[in-house]
Amino acid sequence: MSRDTLSSSSSFIVDWKYWILINLFRKLLFNMSESDILPEGLAVNMAAAEIEETVTQSTSGYPEDEDAELHMAIKMSLEEPGAETTETIEDNIDKEEQVELDQALFLSSLPPNILDEQLAELHQARVNKAISGVMHQAVRLAPDGSDLKVEELHSSAVQLMEHFQQSGDWTATNDAIQLMEEVIKLTPNGHSQKAERLSNLGNAFHNRFEHLGKLGDIENALLVYQQAVDLTPDGHAHKAAQLNNLSTAFQSRFQHLGKLGDIENAILANQQAVDLTPDGHTYKATLLTNLGNAIQMRFECLGELGDIENAILVKQQALDLTPNGHAHKAAQLNNLSAAFQSRFQRLGKLGDIENAILANQQAVDLTPDWHADKAGWLTNLGNAFQMQFECLGELTDVENAILVKQQAVDLTPDGHAQKAAQLNNLGIAFQSRFKHLGELRDIENAILVMQQAVDLTPDWHADKAGWLTNLGNAFQMRFECLGELTDVKNAILVKQQAVDLMPDGHAEKAAQLNNLGNAFICRFEHLGELGDIENAIRVNQQAVDLTPDGHAHKATQLNNLGNAFSSRFEHLGELRDIENAISLIQQAVDLTPDGHADKAARLSNLGNAFLRQFKHLGKLSDIENAIFLKQQAVDQTPDGHAYKAAQLSSLGTTFVCRFEHLGELGDIENAILLIQQAVDLTPDGHADKAARLNNLGNAFFRRFERLGELRDIENAIFVIQQAVDQTPDGYAHKAGHLNNLGITYVRRFEHLGELGDMENAILVNQQAVDLTPDGHANKAAWLNSLGLAFFCRFKRLGELRDIENVILINQQAVDLTPDGHAHKATLLSNLSSAFQSRFKHLGKLEDIENAILATRQAVDLTPDGHAAKATWLNNLGNAFSLRFQHFKELGDIMEATVAYKQATENTSSRPFTRYYAACRWATLCSEHQSPFLALDAYTVVLELIPQVVWFGQTVHHRYEELPEIGRTINAAAAMAISVGDLPRAVEWLEEGRSIVWKQILQLRTPLDELHQQDPNIANELSWVSLALDKAGTSRLQNIDWEIKHSSAEEEAQNHRRLAAQYEKLLQEVRELDGFGSFLRPKKFSELVLAARNGPVVVVNVAELRCDALVLCTSGEIVPVPLPTFSYKQAETLRLNLLSSLQAHGVRVNRNGDRATHLAGKDNQDHFISVLADLWSHVVQPILSEIEQALYENAHHSLPHITWCATGALAFLPLHAAGIYGDPTNLKNMNTSDFAVSSYTTTLTTMLVSGSKPRQDLTKTPSVLIVSQPGTPKLPPLPGTVKEVEVIQHYASLDHTCHLTHESATVEAVLAEMSKHEIIHLACHGIQDMKNPLSSAFALYDGRLELNTLMKLSLKNAELAVLSACQTATGNENLPEEAVHLAAGMLAVGYPSVIGTMWSIGDKDAPLIADKVYANLLGCCDNTEIQKVKLTPAYALHEAVKHLRGEVGETKFVKWVPFIHFGV
Repeated sequence: MSRDTLSSSSSFIVDWKYWILINLFRKLLFNMSESDILPEGLAVNMAAAEIEETVTQSTSGYPEDEDAELHMAIKMSLEEPGAETTETIEDNIDKEEQVELDQALFLSSLPPNILDEQLAELHQARVNKAISGVMHQAVRLAPDGSDLKVEELHSSAVQLMEHFQQSGDWTATNDAIQLMEEVIKLTPNGHSQKAERLSNLGNAFHNRFEHLGKLGDIENALLVYQQAVDLTPDGHAHKAAQLNNLSTAFQSRFQHLGKLGDIENAILANQQAVDLTPDGHTYKATLLTNLGNAIQMRFECLGELGDIENAILVKQQALDLTPNGHAHKAAQLNNLSAAFQSRFQRLGKLGDIENAILANQQAVDLTPDWHADKAGWLTNLGNAFQMQFECLGELTDVENAILVKQQAVDLTPDGHAQKAAQLNNLGIAFQSRFKHLGELRDIENAILVMQQAVDLTPDWHADKAGWLTNLGNAFQMRFECLGELTDVKNAILVKQQAVDLMPDGHAEKAAQLNNLGNAFICRFEHLGELGDIENAIRVNQQAVDLTPDGHAHKATQLNNLGNAFSSRFEHLGELRDIENAISLIQQAVDLTPDGHADKAARLSNLGNAFLRQFKHLGKLSDIENAIFLKQQAVDQTPDGHAYKAAQLSSLGTTFVCRFEHLGELGDIENAILLIQQAVDLTPDGHADKAARLNNLGNAFFRRFERLGELRDIENAIFVIQQAVDQTPDGYAHKAGHLNNLGITYVRRFEHLGELGDMENAILVNQQAVDLTPDGHANKAAWLNSLGLAFFCRFKRLGELRDIENVILINQQAVDLTPDGHAHKATLLSNLSSAFQSRFKHLGKLEDIENAILATRQAVDLTPDGHAAKATWLNNLGNAFSLRFQHFKELGDIMEATVAYKQATENTSSRPFTRYYAACRWATLCSEHQSPFLALDAYTVVLELIPQVVWFGQTVHHRYEELPEIGRTINAAAAMAISVGDLPRAVEWLEEGRSIVWKQILQLRTPLDELHQQDPNIANELSWVSLALDKAGTSRLQNIDWEIKHSSAEEEAQNHRRLAAQYEKLLQEVRELDGFGSFLRPKKFSELVLAARNGPVVVVNVAELRCDALVLCTSGEIVPVPLPTFSYKQAETLRLNLLSSLQAHGVRVNRNGDRATHLAGKDNQDHFISVLADLWSHVVQPILSEIEQALYENAHHSLPHITWCATGALAFLPLHAAGIYGDPTNLKNMNTSDFAVSSYTTTLTTMLVSGSKPRQDLTKTPSVLIVSQPGTPKLPPLPGTVKEVEVIQHYASLDHTCHLTHESATVEAVLAEMSKHEIIHLACHGIQDMKNPLSSAFALYDGRLELNTLMKLSLKNAELAVLSACQTATGNENLPEEAVHLAAGMLAVGYPSVIGTMWSIGDKDAPLIADKVYANLLGCCDNTEIQKVKLTPAYALHEAVKHLRGEVGETKFVKWVPFIHFGV
């Protein structure tokens, strides 16, 4: 054979060998895709045999030697490149046999199902090895310059990629890339297919990147795609396709790195592709869809609404361009649905998710089951159903989601690359249903399918981290339900794996870190181990740092980092943590636009952070912010949204917290209404139903503690019991609900005293403790509650074993709580209380020593400025006081007073707590130290009273804080008197009387002098005073929730803001020259002016001593000790008076208050003895002492005296005190024989009334007469007709206005009051003891309440005659406050008021009216016989004297009740 022939023959053989290898390669791929598992050798040999047969048939005309060479080539092709020699093969036989033997032994030990999987994997690996060997030889033999052969290589590479897409076998991608790179080398520049082949190489790199996530692959993809674009001239038919491919690569890198430039480039390339493609082109719709996807990605990064609007627009265009029946119609519908879902997640508008479901359903319906995309469309439809479920909470939606996602799983064959993704999505749907229903099988199923997804996904797969994170979330959910520590450990483990698998720089790295942080927080809240919260903060901070500013997820990362700081603050109480939390969550809120679906949740989280800071510092602005933010969260959550109930419940619990601080009843009412709404919105069976019932029970519980109404504690027990019953055994929250149920049983026991409640309390609290493992963060709290239950039983039964249990349990709680924990101090303080109780019982020194030690620790653990610090200091003071009582060591008194004093100085604590400490401090000083030290303490008491009874509270609530304050003021004054500091005693008595009335009058103080000094600040103060006055008496907060809730809340917050603004303005005014004492409590030098028209007698009744301080016109104070009178005697006289009135059938009270019932036990007539005792022990000693001063101002008439009594004496008739009933009349004497009496509520009232310019006595005053002879629904008052006739006899028609029957409406009376100097009210008067400001005059169409009268300010008023029942009775619980109708008329501007101490006879009123008006006005029809006109006090004195003569001196019930107030 010649050289040329040989060369030709060799070339021929090489070409044929190349052709054989390529076809063998394709046949192997075909066999793999079409056949079941075959032994790898058989598969290769069968493919080779088929090809050899083809060769034999096609080369029948070739010479034998050439034919032999071809067959040799086929055999050679089956050998590995660089095949070993026979000797080498023989050397390795033993090794190969040993490996195969080991493999066979391993496989034989496996169960059948795992054996099948192992055989399949082994088979696949060996076939892949064979394919790889064939492919490598083909590449090696590929001849240069043969375009046909290059195309064959290219075609084979494409086949490899198709194989990869079916099997997920990434080795096929590696081989494809190697082939394609060889193809590119073999394709010269300028070749018409160069761009297309570059594009396919880019696809291979892109596919491998999406599978493995290696950044180098996407970089290479972008590089070759860009080359393909650059090689494709403008106008070329494939230019748009190349740009589209380039865009998808930019999108992938953007998803990996999150760099904005990539998505911008993606959109730019996609837009160019769209612009290059004419309408009507087959691929126009696809390009539009891809453009929409890119724009949607940018939206999901930046959150700009314009992007999602554009995405929907272009995807809708794509759908419209795709005709019905087109193969891509379903894909376009699916993509449009994804955009609608994205907008729904941002805005939460139901129309979007409904459109998404509609489009997805159409996509599913258009796609046959055998179609490769059917499973994907089903999954997306399931996602849409799930989103709608999470918004609306409709169970059918999540059922549908699970159904279609299960179908997607079933349609995806085992081994398919998307199988894991479908399983993962199904698991998420199970999780969603679990969150709603709390059924364990759902979370079990979620974990099962997610674990399958993880197991199916190799570590190098880009989605592995995501599947691990979702599995971790499922473990975490089960942990939160069951509390099994292994679950949260698994959650942290798999989430850490997810983080570790995610390369630095990946766009999703931050999200994985964020999820890991949440798991650490979860375990921290269970175990309380600081390492966990430190880790949470560390990884959450990393997540924030990795997320660029402007990214849509930045707010999420900031929010979660803030929550982590907030959790650490709850544990350690370090202020910088809560400050960081508020700052971070505020940033998250600011970054989240209004209308965003997550806005409400972030507002609520920010509210929670402010709430935690409030509990620590006690600043009112924090709780105001919390309520404001949570109200916004409620308002931004549409009705019907699944999270509405959660937001309502959260807002309700915040109102509970403010109620605990301020005690405003409106807050607890709002709380109950809000949480009840949350409960009603939560369907039975919902996982959160029990928690909301528990919150509702707590709200009822708090209201019970305030009002003591039995139905509230009954409701609390009922709903918390429901919470317990609805929480399955084994669930983590069961213990918490049992704990709260136990606390409610304790409170009912304290109220009713039924031992069954206490037994139940101990039982359920013990269950809560037993259900909670040691190490759980709440174990100590549940122990504390159990200790409280035993403590209450001990106080009731006194059994020593109970207090032993209390100490044992409380000590366990302390021991379980690490040093540095924010609640450690509370537990120590409770332990101290238990030791104190046992000390009282047994008197053992070690107990009180332990009590002091524990409380000292509590104090030392609590930083200055903490809201609870004053409470612990109070407890420490109590412990030292207790030790002193037993051992009389004066050092203990010193320690106690120091503790109480420090408590008063902790300004962030509740004012009442500090006030209590000041009172205890003062009492100890009074009893055991210097009286002067006691005065220092009482000075602090007086300074704190305005904070306890604060302008920022409603008037009604201020009254509720007052009952204990009066006695303290009396004790302070008694101490000042005992050291001879009489001016201070007068000042303090004035400061502590009619506190609320003076606050109201203070707001109405004329500001003329201030106006001259600083008009601007005067105007502002005037405006704030007016607004604050109206706010204090507003009734808006009691109006129906549905109508007025938001307005009531706004008004309440505005009220407190006004109070703060008012106090700030007062400070500014007091800094002006000459205004240092502006609106401060009046000094004695000012108060003494109240006596300019006659002596004023201030009678102080205290437990220490009783005294009268007489303010004389000369300016001096005459002290009159009352050694034979006492605080207890005053109380006895008051009760005897009530008994006397009831014995006479006098209606003392319409509402049956406590005092009435006490008196009702002994309804005897004690009138003579009551009046005699008042005379002997009070009035007669005073009159004797001041006889000279009394008559200094009396000119040809009886002198005038004004009584200002305190305590129980305020309800006793000093003006009628005397000796009655002596038949000889020699011993009979009474107050009216020596002086004309008036009363005053305060000295300040006299100053204000006395400062009004006197009316011209020659001028006839105008009289407004209001009569109600027949008030609807009340007994008739026929005597009022005669009463009116009498008045009209003395007042001319042109100086009177008479409103009666239907003309005497509330509106009409209010309108006329400002037009007349005198008002005469002849109607029923109603004293409301429960709500003093609701005391009222009964008019034709309703009640003219004190609350309404307080809003008036009358400038020309002179006299109010209240000829109505009990208009000056007052409230027995508020003796210093004079909460009665007569005081109200003084406050609104009448300087003189005639009223009654109890119900008067219908026949007596006309007699009194006749004489009063005769003396006031004279006879209107005969000016010649008019007498000298008297002042109201003297006019009434003469009238009562006349009535006494008519009815008899001892008919006390008839004449005693008429009294005069004012000047």
